[in-house]
Amino acid sequence: MSLLISRAASLLAIACVVVGAISYSSTPTEAAKILALKSADVDVYNDALEGFRSGVSQGSTIVEYDMEGDFQKGKKFLARAKSGAKPDLILAIGVWALQVATEEIQDIPVVFAMVLNPPTVIGPEARNITGASMNVPIEQQLALLKKVSPQVRRIGVIYDPSKTGWLVRQADRIAKDQGVRLVTKSIASSKDSFAALDAIQDEIDALWIVPDLTVLAPESVQYILLFSFRHKIPVLGLSENQVRMGALLGLSFESGWDIGSQAAELANGILSGRSVGDIPFTMARKVRLTVNLKSAGKLGVHIPKEILDRADAVIR
Repeated sequence: MSLLISRAASLLAIACVVVGAISYSSTPTEAAKILALKSADVDVYNDALEGFRSGVSQGSTIVEYDMEGDFQKGKKFLARAKSGAKPDLILAIGVWALQVATEEIQDIPVVFAMVLNPPTVIGPEARNITGASMNVPIEQQLALLKKVSPQVRRIGVIYDPSKTGWLVRQADRIAKDQGVRLVTKSIASSKDSFAALDAIQDEIDALWIVPDLTVLAPESVQYILLFSFRHKIPVLGLSENQVRMGALLGLSFESGWDIGSQAAELANGILSGRSVGDIPFTMARKVRLTVNLKSAGKLGVHIPKEILDRADAVIR
């Protein structure tokens, strides 16, 4: 998967608090008007928009705008939308579009697609925003590690609290339910990752790379993989590219189209009258599994046949 650049956004005060949420109810005689704001014109965003079109309520009118990576252009699009006949729903594709929508829109339902770590952008106060994230469910990732290496009991994670603190806290609870323990080390910059890994080398059985921009700096990823081979500690990555670089396993979202389709299902619920605040954001429901048998050999790890059979790509 191509890693998308995200930016942290400021928390917002929400103006519309009627019963604590924003809702919309469509009528049989009136088609929904949807504004689709794309962060940029890239294939995966276009795929998400097509997936959304295929699943959103029939008869809906979708007007598409391309920010071209320009925040000011995105703000102008939304200002124009607010000044005229307001759309019934805004689709924000990509983190830049979501950031602009979060800053500019409080009284129109917003559904996002193709965003990693949405809580770092929208904040807990937003009651008009939900969507389909690219995050892979934590339960699946930890279960995969345990399946491949049953002896794993302590999983190392380095992370930047400002980027993925929410995710690591959630993962810590899930790990305990699955009978494993996260050994975490917080960092403030990519340069901190070297010392952080060295500090926990004797305390972990596996490493998990989380979708954290600080951790995903090239020098950090390279050191994680070198650390893995040096200490014979398997690494669960978050992309096929990381597996090709040496990670033992990788789980990523399957396609932009499916993420867009999930966003359409959420939009349909809102357009039929559900409160946005009652609809939590979703994670990828279809994932892509990559396995590196070369790394398995170097690490002395046996990959079960059932894992190989379900893998979408195997590096031999």
